[in-house]
Amino acid sequence: MPSTSEEKPIITGRFKPLVAILKYKLLILLTIVSVIGLGIPIASKFGTSSYEANAVILVSPKFIPNLASERGMDLGRTQYNFYIKQQINMIKRKDVLREALQIPEVQKYWLRDKETIENSIIRLQNSITAKNRRGTPFLKVSLVDKKSQYLDIILNAVIEIYLKKNKAENLYDSDGRIARLKQRRQNLENLIVTKRKRRTEIAEELGVTTFQENSLNPYDDILIENTSVFRLAQRKRVEAETSLASLINKRNNNSKTILDVLVNEMVANDGILKNYKTQLQARRTELLTQMAGLTEQHPSYSRAKKEITKIERNIEQETKKLTKDIRERLLEKSKADIYQAKGIENSLKNELDKQRTRANRYSTLYNEALIINKEISRVYLQLDKIQKQTDFLTIESDAPGFVRLDTPASVSVKSGKRKQILILSIIIAFGAGIGIAIFLDLLDRRIRTPGEIHKILGFPPIAWLLESSNSKDVEQLANDYLRRMALALERDWHVHDTDCFVLTSVKPGAGTTKLTLQLAHVLTELGVNTLALEMNAFKNDNRYTEGTTSNQGLTTLLNSDNELAPELLIVPATDKLPDRLPIGETQSRHLKTHGKLLNLLKQLKTQYDLIIIDTPPLLLSADAELLGKVAGGVLLVVEAEAITPGELKRAASLLQRLNPPVVGAVLNRVKVFRGGGYFGDLIEEYKTGIKKKPNWIKRLLWK
Repeated sequence: MPSTSEEKPIITGRFKPLVAILKYKLLILLTIVSVIGLGIPIASKFGTSSYEANAVILVSPKFIPNLASERGMDLGRTQYNFYIKQQINMIKRKDVLREALQIPEVQKYWLRDKETIENSIIRLQNSITAKNRRGTPFLKVSLVDKKSQYLDIILNAVIEIYLKKNKAENLYDSDGRIARLKQRRQNLENLIVTKRKRRTEIAEELGVTTFQENSLNPYDDILIENTSVFRLAQRKRVEAETSLASLINKRNNNSKTILDVLVNEMVANDGILKNYKTQLQARRTELLTQMAGLTEQHPSYSRAKKEITKIERNIEQETKKLTKDIRERLLEKSKADIYQAKGIENSLKNELDKQRTRANRYSTLYNEALIINKEISRVYLQLDKIQKQTDFLTIESDAPGFVRLDTPASVSVKSGKRKQILILSIIIAFGAGIGIAIFLDLLDRRIRTPGEIHKILGFPPIAWLLESSNSKDVEQLANDYLRRMALALERDWHVHDTDCFVLTSVKPGAGTTKLTLQLAHVLTELGVNTLALEMNAFKNDNRYTEGTTSNQGLTTLLNSDNELAPELLIVPATDKLPDRLPIGETQSRHLKTHGKLLNLLKQLKTQYDLIIIDTPPLLLSADAELLGKVAGGVLLVVEAEAITPGELKRAASLLQRLNPPVVGAVLNRVKVFRGGGYFGDLIEEYKTGIKKKPNWIKRLLWK
């Protein structure tokens, strides 16, 4: 179940605009003077009356063509926004303004005496503004000047040049793009001429008229053909060699060779030999017939036999001679065939080697010619596209396009706003001054109100004491709050028997000593026998020894071997100071108790109802932690506007480790500003005794 009661937030009271204003009044005054001083020349420059010329340009998101066969071109949202910005920048571009100022009429009405063209361009550029209202396709172009009354002529001239430039540079470019396309076409035509010339040179060198992509290089055909012829010649040479070998080699270990067989056959078929042998055989037959009737002793017989022998010998000789001739002729023919075949083979081989050497260059040239054919074809395609684009742009050069003039410029008088600028600068000056003061005040994180202590420590301070002032009312209220604090200590003494309080500060200079002496004095006046005990060895105070010349004190009692009576060293009270025991001379910045502090406090408590101990700052000396253990309560003195929240938290964590029976906080030296809210109202009510009425703002808001 959720809790039915919610913890109320702690109000710190830091946000006090009037306090911040009074605190930083000089800074506020300086800011106001500076801002107003800056606003006066601005009002003087921009607040006077001037002439103004306005024109409207339509920037359509759709390109409207002239060709019925072509569709319009639409710009997307992102492209359209970018295109709008591009046109705004183009209107004020220097080349546009420079060309406009070349017009004599524009120079007459815009140029001032002894002004250069460049300066007039800059002045014209600063005087022209172009704005687009979001969601509309219109550009409002304005030209403002204090002197010239013919701004409409100037602005119309600028817009005319701008539209001309826009037409020449943007999507529907006519003259510029056509000129560039013609130049590109001329370059491509020159390239075709160059390529054709090179292709002709290759054709002349190769001896061909055409170059085909999917066919072999003619020189490859020649190389293939020569290779085939060379292989054929090789085969013929091998056949001749084989034929010769077969003629002279014996077959199957037979004594006769093919050559012998051929020779015998040719000899047998030789007609001359046959005829010769026939004649000789006829004579032989005739001689044999003659010899048939003769005896061997017959002279004719012997003569006929000799002739027959001679005939046989002649036949044999002729046969051998013919056989030899035929054999030699066959062998020579075979050898001649081999020689001829080798010669043809060598010739073809040399020619083939030459063809192979030349084939690489011919192939390179042929491939180059094929590449040239492709490049020429590609260039022709580009020329065709360029021609189509040129025809399209020629027709579209008069199309409305994206940008066109909607409303020509007209002149009007623009009234000045000097008073409004001055009033606005005054408002800004006061707002900036007050805002800076409040901002600086909020940046100051030092503790200044009891609510801040309450928020950090978790409990409110037992008292807050105002800073001493020349004002009698402030002093009286401060004394009254000091008295309330003394009464609170008296109640705690009666109720809880707390007879010893330690006062320590977070940092030096918090007024702990003064507060100790004042509290002891007020308590003494209230009838509580109170002693102010100085235990601050970190930095002793001369007010404890006022009225005495002795330099002895607490350290004397703690360091002496002989027991001394404490009352002998106590400085008696005066009209403004209570009974007090100074610390005396110290050799170090830390208190040396030698284990006698508790006994000494017991002796003092027998003579005094209440002891208030003044100790060093908690964050600088460990003595405050030591004394906190022997005291009935610890009061942490926080100096207003001198301690940060972090420092207070560190001091609180040290006290938390000591865990004394009573812990309280005192906000000391609280400053009172005029207009300081609660403190200022409290002093006013304390002075008059009448409840202060709320101001008219509070009455209006909380009526």
